[in-house]
Order: sequence, then C-alpha cells, then structure tokens
Amino acid sequence: MKRLFLSLSAIFGVALLFAQTQQDGRRFLYHQRTKSAKEVFEKLLTANPADVEANYWLGQTLLAADDLAGAKAHYAKAMVATTQNPLIVVGAGHVELLEKKNAEARAHFDAALATTKNKKNKNYGDANVLAAIGRANADGSSEFGDAEYGIQCLKQAAELDPTNPEPMVSMAIAYLKRGPDNGGNAKKALDEALFRDPKHARAYVRIGKLFESQKNTSILLENYNKAIEVDADHAPAYLSLYTYYQNRDVNKAKEYLDKYVATADKDLETSYFAADYLFRAGRYQESLDAAKAIEAGLNGTSYPKLNKLFAFNYDRLNDSIAAKNAMERYMQTEQPEKISVDDYSMSAKTYLRVPGNEAQADAAVEKAVAADTSVANKIEIMKQMAAAYAAVGNAEAQFRWLDKAYQLSPDNSARNLFFMADAAMKSKKYEDAMRISDTYINLFPDQAQGYTFFRNAAVAQDSDTSKGTAIAAVDRQSQFLMGDTAKNRKKIIFNAGYKIVYYLTKSKEYNKALESANAILTLEPGNVYGLQAKEISERFLAPPAVRQAPEKKPAAPKPNGAKSK
Repeated sequence: MKRLFLSLSAIFGVALLFAQTQQDGRRFLYHQRTKSAKEVFEKLLTANPADVEANYWLGQTLLAADDLAGAKAHYAKAMVATTQNPLIVVGAGHVELLEKKNAEARAHFDAALATTKNKKNKNYGDANVLAAIGRANADGSSEFGDAEYGIQCLKQAAELDPTNPEPMVSMAIAYLKRGPDNGGNAKKALDEALFRDPKHARAYVRIGKLFESQKNTSILLENYNKAIEVDADHAPAYLSLYTYYQNRDVNKAKEYLDKYVATADKDLETSYFAADYLFRAGRYQESLDAAKAIEAGLNGTSYPKLNKLFAFNYDRLNDSIAAKNAMERYMQTEQPEKISVDDYSMSAKTYLRVPGNEAQADAAVEKAVAADTSVANKIEIMKQMAAAYAAVGNAEAQFRWLDKAYQLSPDNSARNLFFMADAAMKSKKYEDAMRISDTYINLFPDQAQGYTFFRNAAVAQDSDTSKGTAIAAVDRQSQFLMGDTAKNRKKIIFNAGYKIVYYLTKSKEYNKALESANAILTLEPGNVYGLQAKEISERFLAPPAVRQAPEKKPAAPKPNGAKSK
C-alpha cells in the first residue's frame, strides 16, 4: 500500500509538472509574482533544458526580480542549450543594456533580427524577437538603452502581431523614456493596448501611473480600479492603490495592502509593505521591529530599500544619527533609477538633522538634480531641499534652493512667492526680497503680503534712515493700505512717522514732513506724535523772525524703522 501511494505521488507530481505551462509562468510574471513564475519556468527547463520560450522568460523573470547577475548567468547558459536561438540572443542583449554595454547589446539585437528576417514578415523579423528587443530598450531609466530604436522594433512587432497588447505597453514605456513631452504618445499606445485587449490590467495600471505623475487624481484612481475590475488577481493594481493612499488615508491603504498581500507572492516585497504600513499607521517601533526581522532573514540577499524604512522609523523615533546612517546605506546601495524625489528629500533631511552635514546634503541633491532629465522633477527636488532647510531653521539655504528652482522655471504662485520673499528677508537678502516681492505685487496687487515684504526689505537696507531709499517703498505700501483705512490706520500712521523722521532729521524737507504730519492727523486728529511733528515742521517753515524756539527734533517712532506687521 505504501509503494502504491508513492507511485501515485510520483505520477501526480509529473502530471502537475506538465500541467504548468509557459502561459502559467508568463501569467505569474504579468501579475509581478516573480517567485511563482521562476518556479514554473525552472520546472519546465528541468523537463526540457532547450525550451526556448521557458529560457527566455526565466531570464526576464530574474530581471524583474532585480537579479541582474542571475539573469546574465542564465542567458549565458541558455545560449549553449538553445544553440544561440535569436530570442535568447536578445535576452543576452537585454542584460548588456542594463550593464550599459550598448554597442554589444545592439550587435546581439541586429544578429537576432538578421536570422529571422524574410519576405513573409515584410523583412521585419520575428514578432516575438522584435517585441523582446523593444522590451529590452524600454527597460530601466532613460540612461539605459535606445528608446527610439526600441519604439521602431515595437511598431513592427505590433504590426506583425495585431492582437497582442504587450508591444503597445512596452512602446508606452519607451515613449516616456524620451521625456515627459511624450506623455500623449504613451497614452495613445496604452489606449491601443486596451483596444486590442480591453481586459489588459497592466495597461490600466500604466495609464494610472501616467496620470499620477500629472497629479490627476480622478483619472489615476479610475484606471487603478478599472485594472482590478477586469482582473481581480492583478497585484500591481492593489499595490498602486496602497502607495497612493499610504500618506492620505491609512485605513484605506490597509484595505488595499491586505488585497495586495492576498494576490502577491509571499516574499520580501509583501513583508516589506506590511512593515511599511506599520510606519504609515504611526506604529514606528513595531515597524522598526518588523524591518529588523526581515533583515535577519535576508541571509546575504541585497534588499536596499529596507534601509529606507529603517531611516524613516529612526527619524520618527528621534534617533537622528541612526536615521542618517540608514539613509546613507540606502542611497549607496539602491539602483539610481529607483531613487525617487522623496528619497533625496529624506536623505537631505537626515543629513541636516545632524549638525555639520550640510555639505553632504547639498552634494546629494546636486547629484540628483544633475541626473534627472525632467525639469519638473529637478524643481521638486530643489523645493523639497528648501523645505528640509526650513525645518532646521536655515533660511539662507532655504532661499538658495527656492531661488535655484525659480531660476530654472519660475513658479509665480502667490504661495511660492511668499515663501521666497520670507526666506530672503529672514536671511537678510534684502535685494532678493525686493525682487521677489515686486513680482508678487505686480501679479497679485490685491494681496498685502507683497507690499509688506517690499517695504520691510527697503527699510532694512536703510537701517539708520539716512539715505531715504525706503520712502518710495513705504509710500507704495501706504497707498495699498489706504484702501481700508479703518483696518490699516495704525500701519499707515506708522509709515507716515517713518517719513517724518527722515524729512525732519535727515533731508530737512520740512514741507514734506508737514504733509506726513497732516496725513496722520487726518486719520487720527488727536495723535500726539502727529501734532508734535506738525508744530515743528511749521516752525521751520516759518520766516526766521517768527521762530521763537531753538531747533528741535521730533521723537522718532519706536522702534525706529521697525517692520510693519
């Protein structure tokens, strides 16, 4: 009986092996279940080491799992097993692109195409080979591959295989590698993918990502949810919704995290995001403990972003040095194309929380700005750096980064101009404060802040009221304030007092001093200072014979030249 049971088990095992097909493996990979996909393709290759499709897709699975070294070794072995089948040759070229060996990769691609071209397929080559070349050139950031070449191959693949949506998805990714101006082309390619297969969840997720980069909330959510509607097993859609809500609605984030864990392979990723959720929920020590448990089980496996989670938790637990060290490890070990704007901001923040690390913070962000090809991303990096400096009270550096962003592409929103003028004032960059606040006034003439900054900067530049260079700025503010004398009476009187000090004690323009005194008395007839200034001004304007008292100077407003509020 025992022998019979063993025989049945063996038969069932063989049946299970052959029940799993390349389609099963590719379906797992489509759902980003790389662990399951790898198991399927490895079993298929155990049965047939020369299986071209299984060899190619196992290499793609290893690349999707960020195992570049494993993929390289696998494709080298597969080149022998398949006698350099064109599809495997393209796989080897894909690895070379990610190693930035562009010339070697192109040679492999051209060789693969040369062996598959014939009149039957319009001399393009094999559709699968063309799609694989396009997929390779779409992979990675804009630093990798040749997006234009990839797009041409994908167009040919799409023409030869008119019902397959995948070349169109790869084409959309390749278009985006050409720059943000290609968003429209990317969207058209994704729309075509959905025309070919209305249930292609991956295309919906890609559309969602496209609109997420544009901060179009309604459309991104519509597409993420549509992906789930057409394919309830598509784990990337749940993960996209989790990352969208993680900083917005922690309860909703948990809902999608649970669905992601239920549909994804149980691996480092699912463990990581469970620990990440604990951080988002404010359970920092629990998140830290979960991260340490993951680290203990790595057994030498590289998993850089775990360091980022350490950094965030240590930061919230007020261990600044541990946060800085963890973020340094992350930035040093993560693939550059996976480091986000928020990561650079966090890196700067952790540096700045440990005094003496300002140079490292600036250097990290300068590197990020230089590496990013998107102007919008460069500006976002600079603004987040400015916010990090503001958090530690360094107004000079805050303004420096805000102004760099402004020079790259002016943000003339009232909010941005306010923060720029405020930082310039706090760092005593008065000319810059006047430059920014002048723009503020011209664009938003009905808002008081611009006039206040402009006036205060001008007054600060003439701290002893000896030059009179702030008079025009004071008048400019007062003219605005006159729009509501009941509300602004004290400020208007204060400005008139500032002018009186200059006219009586510096420029000796007694007629102008009298005008300012009368302006005060118009608003407040019994104002003591206004009465005193009027009396002294009239005395100096009278003929010499009429003067009955020695020259006096009126008391200056206190504090002299103070900022208006």
